[in-house]
Amino acid sequence: MFEKLLEDLKEGRVILASRSGDRVNGMTIGWGFFGIMWNEEYFISAVRPQRFTWRLVKETKRFTLNFLDNRYQEALDYFGSVSGYHEDKFKKGLLHLDEIDGFTAPIREAHTVIECSVTFANNVEPFVLPQELIDKFYGDHGFHTLFFGKVERIHRK
Repeated sequence: MFEKLLEDLKEGRVILASRSGDRVNGMTIGWGFFGIMWNEEYFISAVRPQRFTWRLVKETKRFTLNFLDNRYQEALDYFGSVSGYHEDKFKKGLLHLDEIDGFTAPIREAHTVIECSVTFANNVEPFVLPQELIDKFYGDHGFHTLFFGKVERIHRK
């Protein structure tokens, strides 16, 4: 199972989604880390502060990882390029929110969903990054916040 999840992440087939009240948003991600922190399972996600999803995660301190297969490439491209500030991405109908007890924003089409609660966040500090990484990945886009999400539950379909 773990190899498939890492492959989906590497290939950009994961949507990190969050919900605050009636506002919900998701964004395609391709970066993150599974590991152990404070003797617990964690997923560390890199989200830029300019993203609407960042605001929802900051407000609620929760996010859902939704792992999809490549049948949903059109939706993954859309969720990775359209801003949630400007529209409700789910209204387009490419993906649908599901109701799974204990999950913040599960997507029906996902083969695996992982619910995380944020216990810590830290901003990427440019002074320790090699200049070639800054040039390649950041430019004028700003640096990521790393959200440390404690894995609360996993649901496989």
